[in-house]
Amino acid sequence: MNFRISIKPDGKVRLTIPWLASFSSGENFLKQQIQWITDTKARLSQRPKVIRLIQEGHQFTTPNYTYLVRSATVLKPRIRYVRTEGTLYFEFPNTQKIESAEIQLSLKTLIEKMLRTDAKKYLPKRIEELAKEYGYTYNKITIKNNISNWGSCSTRQNINLNLHLMRLNSRLIDYVIVHELVHTVIKNHGPQFKATMQNYFPDIKELDAILKKTGTGIGSITKM
Repeated sequence: MNFRISIKPDGKVRLTIPWLASFSSGENFLKQQIQWITDTKARLSQRPKVIRLIQEGHQFTTPNYTYLVRSATVLKPRIRYVRTEGTLYFEFPNTQKIESAEIQLSLKTLIEKMLRTDAKKYLPKRIEELAKEYGYTYNKITIKNNISNWGSCSTRQNINLNLHLMRLNSRLIDYVIVHELVHTVIKNHGPQFKATMQNYFPDIKELDAILKKTGTGIGSITKM
């Protein structure tokens, strides 16, 4: 029976408790690791922080559009949609450096605003289709700009989906949605849950690996 402690770059500590273990045993294990946690957080705080920037030429495709960042003869950052291409251009003034904090914040805000609209157009319809296909029911769906996970399911069968799912390919989007649908019935990640997901997605290990290394923030935009 193995407990697992992970420490995120922001200092948050996460304890994973085995399915058959009690919550109190997890608390006891955590108390025993206080010194290790303190030492590890101190070591992490000394690492140089990696700043991920939105770069000119960043591009990704959602089920609805292609997103592309580029410089242009404009006075301030804007979104330009070319219907014939199905492309959303996120343009910034070619007289300013894209690395500036002002331009970075403006582009991030514009992209996230469009991703939310994009997600609301696609995700509710897609979860309805998948729920019907696999025989699940849920209460309501909420689209969130979450930096910590791709989705979640509450005890009331309310499902939250991350608007950054739109940056993933369609199979990964379906995988996350089905993951949360299964949680409406199985509330943990135990053997039954894993077997169910494996039945739906035989390549579950590969999909998990991709999601793990793909950041949910705008700064980690990649061409997919």
